[in-house]
This record gives sequence, structure tokens and C-alpha cells, in this order.
Amino acid sequence: MMKQEVRIDREKKQSGRKTLGKLLFLASLLIPLWPTPGLAQESQIFRLVTFSSAGDSRLGATQGEGQADIVDVHHAIQYLMREQPGAVRDLPYIPADMKTLIEAGSESIRAVRNVYQTITRLKASAGFTEPGGAERVFHPPTSVRLLCPIPNPSKVIGMAGNYAREGDPPEYPSAFLKSVSALVGHEEVIDLAGLVTVGVHEPELAFVIGKRARNVPEAQAFDYVVGYTIVNDVTARDLPQGNHPAQGSAISKSLDTFAPCGPYLTLKEDVPDPHNLAIGARINGQAWEIPNANTRHLIFKIPQIIAYLSQRMTLMPGDIIATGVPAPVVPLRAGDTAEMIIEKLGTLRNRVVAKQ
Repeated sequence: MMKQEVRIDREKKQSGRKTLGKLLFLASLLIPLWPTPGLAQESQIFRLVTFSSAGDSRLGATQGEGQADIVDVHHAIQYLMREQPGAVRDLPYIPADMKTLIEAGSESIRAVRNVYQTITRLKASAGFTEPGGAERVFHPPTSVRLLCPIPNPSKVIGMAGNYAREGDPPEYPSAFLKSVSALVGHEEVIDLAGLVTVGVHEPELAFVIGKRARNVPEAQAFDYVVGYTIVNDVTARDLPQGNHPAQGSAISKSLDTFAPCGPYLTLKEDVPDPHNLAIGARINGQAWEIPNANTRHLIFKIPQIIAYLSQRMTLMPGDIIATGVPAPVVPLRAGDTAEMIIEKLGTLRNRVVAKQ
């Protein structure tokens, strides 16, 4: 083969590899947004929820991606005590709200899963009669409002600059606090309140602390995690505010409704590797491209975050810690519907309004 032909053949191969690389990169962006064989298994993942029915906040359980009924845990226990008392014999204490359930510990959480499995098997075998009314056990998912899974944590903490980008990696994690009053649930509105015209959505993996944590070594960090959820770390971009550096994210990230969270609390045993979860976003149904859209690109992993924070403050059961956002963030305007998607954790959906 002539030298010129060899050079042309080499250039064709290099061009082909570049084209293939681009296609693989584009495909990686679509992983969080389109079905894959592994996502079919998510229909079986157990979920804990806090939901509202007839104005009351209730502890619930479900599975999958929002197709299954929501089970009212305590109404299910009451039903089983009447109809199948053997199924709930020696049942440990199950509190009425999520934070207290987390504080009660793993035995109580396992009992909730057992109650859910027992009552759903009973229904599937036609051995269940829905009492309905104020004692309703099974709620169609569209008939209830999903609240933030932990509506009353002691803290909501966010991590900044925690995804790999160009430049030297930071020496320490960067953390900030979001107001607990900013928390809202799935399908609730993000209200710009007439103060903001341009903002950003930030889809983030969040982990939830399971027990009091102080000076935790990295090697023991996962012992202090109860599960995972999604946080949309909404940030104002044009909010009028003072110019002192102390103001910063404390104001621009803490407006009421600026911390959508949910839809579920997914237990850590159902997410074997939280450091390999695809992340995505849709705005008004259109996919938004996010490079580094996988938690494997986190600079500081969950054990490092827990060790760092717990040296500086006591982390309490129910505390929500968002791990940071891949770049670029997703623009936000009134009228948008934002969907934040994380593999194994579901889809968090909120509509943006601008009430005054």
C-alpha cells in the first residue's frame, strides 16, 4: 500500500473513532432519560413516603415509579390487627411520622416493609376488603399528595462544586445550609414569589441521616445513612440582595419552595451503589443535556461528606444532605414544569409559578 493510502486509511480510522466517541457521549446523556433494561427492576423497589389525605399527614409505603397504590401504614396495621392478628404479633413500635420512624431505627423500618408486603399479598390473594373512608388502606397514587419524605429535618445541607470539572480538585468539601422552610414535595409548585425572574434547577442525589452522627470515620459512614432521595436545589439568579459575602446562598437558595424533595425515601439496601446513578432533567418534557450526569463523577463521596460534616456539626436522624449538581444547571422560568430524574430514586416533578 502506498504511503498516501496508508495515511488516508489512518485518518479514516481516527475520524471513525472520534465519531463513535461522540455518539457514545451523547448516548451517555440519554441514559437517565430513556428506558434501559435495568430500569424495569425499579418497578419493584420499595419506597417510604409521607403523604397527605384529607388534610392529614400520613406515613405511607409503595413501590416502583408511581404506578402502585400508596398504603397507609397505620391503617394497614389496624386492618391486620382485626383480620389477621397473627401477621402483626410482636410488631415493634412504628411511629406516625417519617422522622420519628428513622429515629426509632432499622427494626421499626423493617417492620413497615413487612406490613406493606403482608397487606399487598393479602389484597393480591383476594383476601382483603377495603374499609374505605377514614380507615382507607390503599390509596390510588393520583388521589393523594406526596409531601417531602422528611418534612421536618433539623437541617438541609447542600454541597457546592462537588462534580469533576476542569482545574484542580478542591481540598475540602464546600457546604451550605438551605432553610427547612424551603422544602416542598412532588408535584408542589416552585414559587418565584414575584422576586425572581431567572433561576436554576439543580437535580441532586441526597442522602438521609439515619442516626445521630458526630466525628464519624469514613469507613463507618454508611452505617449512618438510612436512604436516598432527590433534591432540586433551586437557586435564584437575579434576586435583589445585599452584597456582603455572608448572605450568598443562605438567601438565594432558601426562598420558600426552593427545595423540592422526593418523591420517596428509598432505603439504602435498595440502592447498592449510590456512586453510580444516572442523573437527568426534563423541562417541559424536553431532555436537558447534563455532562457528568452520573454520581460516579462526585469529587467527595458520601463517606467523605459525612466524615467532614460530622467533625464540624452533629448530624441528626432525618437530616437531608444533597451531594451537588453536575454542570450545567437547568434554567428555570415561570410556567416551566421541571422533572429531576435519578436512577433507582424516581422522578421529582414540580411546576414553576410567580405568585406575588
